[in-house]
Amino acid sequence: MLHSAAANDILLALAAFALVLIPAVIIHELGHFIAARLVGINVLEFGIGFPPRAGRLFMLGETEFTINLLPLGGFVRPLGEDMIGPASDDKVKRDRVVLERRRSGFVRLVSEREMLRLRGVDERKMMSVNEAPALGRIFFMAAGAIANFIMALILFFLVALIGLSMPVGGLSQIATIPAGSLFDGTNAEAGDAIERINGERFADFVEFHERLKSYSGDMITFSLIQHDTGAEYELTVKPDFSERHGLVQVMQVLEESPADRAGILPGDIISQINHAPIASSGNPVKALNEASRAFEGRPLPLTLNRELDDGSVEHIVVTVTPRVNPPEGEGRLGIGIRSQLGLRDRTRFANAGYKRELIPQSIPDAISYSVRTTATTFRLIASIPGRLLDGSLSGRDARPISIIGISKIGGEFLQRSLQEGPGLMLNFIALISIFLGVSNLLPIPALDGGRIVFVIFEMLRGKPVKAKTEARIHQIGIVLLLALGAVVMIYDLINPPSIN
Repeated sequence: MLHSAAANDILLALAAFALVLIPAVIIHELGHFIAARLVGINVLEFGIGFPPRAGRLFMLGETEFTINLLPLGGFVRPLGEDMIGPASDDKVKRDRVVLERRRSGFVRLVSEREMLRLRGVDERKMMSVNEAPALGRIFFMAAGAIANFIMALILFFLVALIGLSMPVGGLSQIATIPAGSLFDGTNAEAGDAIERINGERFADFVEFHERLKSYSGDMITFSLIQHDTGAEYELTVKPDFSERHGLVQVMQVLEESPADRAGILPGDIISQINHAPIASSGNPVKALNEASRAFEGRPLPLTLNRELDDGSVEHIVVTVTPRVNPPEGEGRLGIGIRSQLGLRDRTRFANAGYKRELIPQSIPDAISYSVRTTATTFRLIASIPGRLLDGSLSGRDARPISIIGISKIGGEFLQRSLQEGPGLMLNFIALISIFLGVSNLLPIPALDGGRIVFVIFEMLRGKPVKAKTEARIHQIGIVLLLALGAVVMIYDLINPPSIN
């Protein structure tokens, strides 16, 4: 069974590699190709995959489209440049070209310009990368990233048209079913979630409170969702809502937080705040947050109900001092909490968030979602350096991920997409496309951003850097990038990243 699961994970990772990385890289190179043609730069080859070459697909004008054996994306080979950087014309006699009108299989080495002449290009219309205007070269070099960003916009647009996951109502989970209580003896189990009361949805857990408070009938019908299978069912029971009380369940306690120092444990139920019961309506979590704000820097008594190993419940009063300036994302008490509602028979309901469904968006709303999500992603990427410096983002969370890590995470997204719909996978592909575009614009030799730096330097200096010097710098850059890539791959194998 373990071998089968591992094989399934590998197959999903390979499928994700084919769905995510290969299209994103090909779109990137297609951006370079289109920009080259718009600027007037001649393109000799558009390769799918990396050499060695497997064969020719077709010719489009002067450009040969090829399929190559290494399935790592693709490349564009413009006149006067190899895969690393600029090269002089006398160094490009490296490709074997079968002459269009050969006899008896004769093959010889030809220069790039001779190759273009054989393909019918007028010598006067030939333009290498270095012969293009500076702004044209910048556009050509940046066009791959631009294509990735356009791809992301289109994918986010399609996601919205397919449907965005949106809340359609609240969920209230059955937290406990004590003996003799409301759901005892029924098909309901602890963990099942109520989504309707008498056939009607409720907006959130607060409204769930209010519905029970105002209910005056003899019988009530709950529509529920099983926690383990997701199956829907209904139960009609005779309720007793005459006595209700708000509760706060502790889900998580951060180390060295005020809650941790006070002895609060995950699973504890807070029943009183400052010796006063929590209101039976409204939002118990909000009540605790307001109290922690009011008592910041001062002792705040909390009454806890703690279930012991023998099933009995111990009532404990602890004193916690809320922080005045808590670390970002930790809160004044340093706990993760959710609201609960208790009945007289000791039944407890817990806030389970929202019932979500895929809601297809109109074309204007889909465009708005696409632009907004793309902009949010750019802001997130731009915030990473600052968050690393101020400590709000750990180096582990911001670690670079190799194609192995991306494929693994993509496999997890693909598996979830098979159950939740294609939008999840399309979102992931769009995000990877944006990250690919941004990373290629970094001012690092061998990347598009590093090559753009040389063009800007040329514009400021008034003359270009020598082709040999620039090529050498790009060669050093690509060696360092390959070394870094190898290290990241090894790290991803030792500590595989996860969708979580």
